[in-house]
Amino acid sequence: MNKKWLGTIRTAAGILVFLVIFAALFLSLQNTLKLKMGHRGTDSVKGFYEEEEDSVEVLCRGASTAWCTVDPLVLYEEYGIAAYDFGSSAQPFELTAAFLEEAFRTQHPKVVCLEMLSLCKPFEEKNAENLNYGLTDLRFSPVKARRVSEMFPQDKGKAASYLIPMVQYKDRWQELEKNDFIGEYESYANYAKGAYTPDKIADAPLDFTYYFENTDAEAAQIPERNREVFDRMVQLCEENGAELLLFKAPNGGWTMEETKAVEGLAAEYGLPFVNFFDLLDTLQIDLQQDFRDNSHFNRYGSAKASAYFGQYLKEHYELADYRFDGTENSWDIALRDRAHDRANEALAKTDNLAEYLGRLSYQGYTVIYSVTGDTTGKEEFLQGLAESFGPVTLEDMQAGVTFAVVNGECRPELVCTGNQTADSARAGSRMAKLDLGIGDVVELTPYSITYDHKMYNMVDNGIVILVYDNEWNRLVDIAGFDWNNGGACVRDE
Repeated sequence: MNKKWLGTIRTAAGILVFLVIFAALFLSLQNTLKLKMGHRGTDSVKGFYEEEEDSVEVLCRGASTAWCTVDPLVLYEEYGIAAYDFGSSAQPFELTAAFLEEAFRTQHPKVVCLEMLSLCKPFEEKNAENLNYGLTDLRFSPVKARRVSEMFPQDKGKAASYLIPMVQYKDRWQELEKNDFIGEYESYANYAKGAYTPDKIADAPLDFTYYFENTDAEAAQIPERNREVFDRMVQLCEENGAELLLFKAPNGGWTMEETKAVEGLAAEYGLPFVNFFDLLDTLQIDLQQDFRDNSHFNRYGSAKASAYFGQYLKEHYELADYRFDGTENSWDIALRDRAHDRANEALAKTDNLAEYLGRLSYQGYTVIYSVTGDTTGKEEFLQGLAESFGPVTLEDMQAGVTFAVVNGECRPELVCTGNQTADSARAGSRMAKLDLGIGDVVELTPYSITYDHKMYNMVDNGIVILVYDNEWNRLVDIAGFDWNNGGACVRDE
């Protein structure tokens, strides 16, 4: 090989290395600058990329009404169906199609379940403020570039801001914190498999009278652009060997005319359509207890809807039952994580001290107790606590003490007591610091707990308990129990 060709190869190799390094730095910088929303929509998107390729047999698509209706863990627990809710809040129909194209890059589900909330709503650029919930963490790809460009044909600058989040958040460098640089490579596995099922109950019963009785209104129109997008989704499913199933969750504002529009579309394409408005009585849906607001099921309504939906899927499609194949999969792990999360959730809502102590877990947790004020009449309780967590004594308790129990072990160096006669080797320190996890430090003094630079001493006479989940690196609860007020629970606003 002559020197000329050798020089050309070296130059090309140098350019390639430069481009690779530049791309890596660019993506890293963009990941740091983009807004860390911690929103259930972004959690659903990030979690989707953690799923093993070709492991999802049922894919649910759509806006928030989709992931609040179909709970993949109910589908798995009761029917063994491997499903995922891949959606985002207030999702326009065009973005629904882009998500489906993105999903087919790594998954080839047998069934795609499409929630139809946005079918009759045209996308308007002025209403684009919710797009970040879906687009920020959707990976950059030619598909994303093409679809975002189509959504903003007259404003390429805005298209670029949604396509490349760093354009939108370029000024955020001024407010970056330590946590923005932490966890870039941590797992974002979503134990809920994209669903959002809180136990919040609606403030008042939902009223669907308008939906059922207003039958004379003008027929709903499907925007031509949405028809084109729907046709693209039908073709995508055909090309990828997936069957398309349409469904509609009950929500305020939806009309009978829109339902008729969906029914017409389903008939035109020969597709099945499950309308949960027609199933409210069959599923014994409580119009208050089973909703969290006027547009979304809560945990209880979702469980009813999902149990029905799972049965429908098993009856109409050939889906595997992955519960008993002899190997642990991510849905098995997700069920354990759900139990873990709901135990934490139950603790954070418990207001009775005896019940609170009964719910506490110690292995995998850090529990910090702070006893302060007048302990008259509490000697028996405090003696029991001291016996459970030596080296703390009843005298320490009565003098005021804060101590940490880490994974079930009370560590002497983390005992801070107002008892001046305490053996300093056993206890008696006046202040201690404990690194709970990434970026989380707690300070202990004899009469208070300081977490995230905020002091917690919510009761003058009583006990304050901080519970931290060591496995998940997150605060579970900080609760105070006031002895002067019958042991009433006090939580910081």
